[in-house]
Amino acid sequence: MLSDDDKEQFRKLGYLIKPAMIDPDRAAAVAEEIDRYVEAEPRFDGSNIWKYDRLCDLIVDPQTLAITDDIMGGEAFTFHHCHAARHDPGLAGIAWHHDYEQIPQTNRSHTQLHVLHYLDGLNGTVGDLLLLPKSHRSVMRRDAMAFLGDQLVPGTVVVNDIPPGSVVFAHSALVHARRPQPGGGDRKRYFIDIAFMQNGIQWPSYGREGWRETLDAMDRKLHMPSRPTLFSKDNFFDIADGVARVHRLPGSLAMLLPEQAASARPVSGAIPIVQ
Repeated sequence: MLSDDDKEQFRKLGYLIKPAMIDPDRAAAVAEEIDRYVEAEPRFDGSNIWKYDRLCDLIVDPQTLAITDDIMGGEAFTFHHCHAARHDPGLAGIAWHHDYEQIPQTNRSHTQLHVLHYLDGLNGTVGDLLLLPKSHRSVMRRDAMAFLGDQLVPGTVVVNDIPPGSVVFAHSALVHARRPQPGGGDRKRYFIDIAFMQNGIQWPSYGREGWRETLDAMDRKLHMPSRPTLFSKDNFFDIADGVARVHRLPGSLAMLLPEQAASARPVSGAIPIVQ
């Protein structure tokens, strides 16, 4: 599905843009569904995403799953969450941050992917997407760059000219922001993000009560025999438990882990930097 150049771009830069990937009729139908729950559930947080057929269709979209296969290097992956929103003119910005789920942040051994859908594209009004290429290789707190707000920093890529139906595939550790822009008139900015986690480790769960029930409901609705772990709750630990274990612990947490054999220790002069 992805060319070798596409794969290399994602590996190096941490993102890939697929213009107009969602056809206009489908995008309009998804936007209509978003309008419906914006009015009914203004605090919609994705915990009952299984009730929304059009959004569920995006999660198991064959092209999305095929691209995710390529990004994951053929490894199986699991659905984490889906958010959706209607961004109206005058929307505030969001400071620089990343969305990689890890407690505490220590490595990037496995891939987490965010699939960002812009049903109406981006055209320089309402808000721009800001990306910091290559930042997915660095290990940092999610809010480590939040003190910069949404101002441009050296190397920033501004995404503000993509056609309707475009999809951005971004490594979840890629630092990004939303810069507010004036204008837009009656134009709405429909936005959906879907997160997938590479199998092989346990990830922090979605940060809402009932995350297990949500995954069970998704599996009942969308179960794919060819992808049996796509909605498996076994690939997650409860995020509240993870936070509680490290909250206010002083010093280096490494000393709380089991001691390793001497043969596993790096030789003098070659100790890796992991923080």
